[in-house]
Amino acid sequence: MDWNQHLNQYCERTSTAFWAEPLNAISNAAFIIAALAALAIWQKTRSSAKKAGSAQISAQNNESLFLIGLLAIIGVGSFLFHTIATIWAMLADVIPIAIFMLTYFFLATRRFMGANMLISLGATLLFFGAMAIGPPLLEGLLGSTAGYAPALLAILLFSALTHRNSWETSVSLLLAGVLFALSMTFRMLDEPLCHILPSGTHSLWHILNATVLFILIRAFIRFKTY
Repeated sequence: MDWNQHLNQYCERTSTAFWAEPLNAISNAAFIIAALAALAIWQKTRSSAKKAGSAQISAQNNESLFLIGLLAIIGVGSFLFHTIATIWAMLADVIPIAIFMLTYFFLATRRFMGANMLISLGATLLFFGAMAIGPPLLEGLLGSTAGYAPALLAILLFSALTHRNSWETSVSLLLAGVLFALSMTFRMLDEPLCHILPSGTHSLWHILNATVLFILIRAFIRFKTY
C-alpha cells in the first residue's frame, strides 16, 4: 500500500496542493477552540473535585481531561487530512474519531448509567460491533456518513436513559444528537451540492461536530457536579 497516495474525497479539493481545501482545513480550528473551552470548564471543576475528596469525582475529572485531549487530536488529524490528503493522513483523521466514540461510549456507560467495568466493556464491544456492521447496511441511504449513524443512535439512547436521574445531562445529549444529525446532513450534501456550491459543505460538518463534541464533554464534566 502506498501510504502517500493522494486522495480526493471532497468537493473543495481540485488539486493535490496543500491548501486545496482552505475552508475544510481552516474550519478544523473549531475543534481546538472547543477543546480550549472544555478545558476552561474542566479547570473550574477541578478545584471543587479536590475539595470534595471523592475518588469517583477525581476519576471523572481525569477522564474528562482525556476526552479533551482526544478532541484536540481530532482537530489536528482532520487538518492533516484536509491539507496533505494522503492515506496516512486519512488514518490520522479517522482513528482519533473512532477512539473518541468508543471511549465516550464506555465512560458514559460507566458514569451516566453507573454500570460496572464488565458491563461497560461488554456494552462497548457491542457498540464497536455496531460501528463495524451497521454502516454497510445504511451506506445506500447515508453514503460514507453511515459510519457515524451508530454514534448518533448512541447519543440519543443515552439522552433517553439519563432523563430520570439527570435531566440537564439528558437535555444536553439531546441537543448534541440534534446538532450531530444536522452535521451529518451537511457531510452528505458536500458532493451533491458541489456543482452549486464549489466550496462544498464539509466545513460545516467540522464546525457543528466540534460543537457536538464540546457539548458531550461538557455534559460529562458536569454530570453530578453542577
